[in-house]
Amino acid sequence: MSQEPNRRDFLSSLTALALIESLSSHNLFGADVSPMLTDWYKQLYQISRDVADHKTKDLEFQSALEGLYARVNLEDLLKTLDFDKLSKQVDYPAKGAKSLTVDFKVGGLPTNLVFGRQVFAMTKGRSVVPHGHNNMATGFIVLKGDFRGRHYDRVEDHKDHYIVKPTIDRTFKPGEFSTVSDHKDNVHWFTAESETGFIFNVHVNNTDPTNQNGPGRVYVDPMGEKLSGGLIKAPKVSYGRVNQLYG
Repeated sequence: MSQEPNRRDFLSSLTALALIESLSSHNLFGADVSPMLTDWYKQLYQISRDVADHKTKDLEFQSALEGLYARVNLEDLLKTLDFDKLSKQVDYPAKGAKSLTVDFKVGGLPTNLVFGRQVFAMTKGRSVVPHGHNNMATGFIVLKGDFRGRHYDRVEDHKDHYIVKPTIDRTFKPGEFSTVSDHKDNVHWFTAESETGFIFNVHVNNTDPTNQNGPGRVYVDPMGEKLSGGLIKAPKVSYGRVNQLYG
């Protein structure tokens, strides 16, 4: 059920958007950010704000974010993330992916951007391990490298397992993307197929006011027992276990 935003949140949203408009018009984002990308950031902020304030549903967020990712200039995005410097300083883990905290090279943006953001970096054969989400909406876009990306719908939730159904299994190349919400493609798993790989991620918490679970990850083994109708019984596991199996 949608909720009316309170006056403080509404004014905060207007103030933040006005600030972004002002920065854009005065070209304070820096020489590396094109006018087209400043507009892209404004839209990213707005669609994230809308789902965080429960003005829109998480499925609408997915659709809007996919449309936004489809329009991004990847070269400009890499510049704002200072990707050349970022990629040279990675201490790659032996298993799994390294989560790198990033900020946009867009001085003066509001500190509370509503959406979290990071870059996942890994070497060939290493993964963002299979996991689902509770009360979150998120989206990946590949910055560099090739990945095998797999998604599953959560059909049923049980105490110690999910019943899942495979929805996506394909190669993702730079500029390609996918999204997740409680209601669509909720479990995902990305494995690097090139020597190194980098994925940019944004996420918004508490997107569904009817969901009593706090926001977070739930790690699963999607290679569990195969059931009829293409379904899989995917046991819930610890991060240590899933990283050992698939990291």
